[in-house]
Amino acid sequence: MALQQILDKTSALNETGEVKLDIGGYDYCIVQVVSPTGTVSFATSNDANAIQGASDGSAISSLNYTTVQGTNLATSAAVSSLAASGLVRFGYIGQFLMISSPASVGKLIIRLFKIY
Repeated sequence: MALQQILDKTSALNETGEVKLDIGGYDYCIVQVVSPTGTVSFATSNDANAIQGASDGSAISSLNYTTVQGTNLATSAAVSSLAASGLVRFGYIGQFLMISSPASVGKLIIRLFKIY
């Protein structure tokens, strides 16, 4: 059995140019990008930017991202970005996933899965 959570982050990406998600409690996620006007890139980090004794940090405060590869579900190729509509699956990567683009997208849907 599996639990899932579906997030529509279209507005967030189009308004700010990046979306940061805490995916650490999930087994994998699938990102769907629809009609991007440019390249959408993917990166990961374990650095929540915690301040010892004051803050545990969060996806919002996270930093020190590095490019990450997922699997393009149409081609099975490893990709770290998309310049066209598509779906990318990410397995066990860092705690945080950042999706960024200077361009806009028609849709950005993230589906998170927890298998139990």
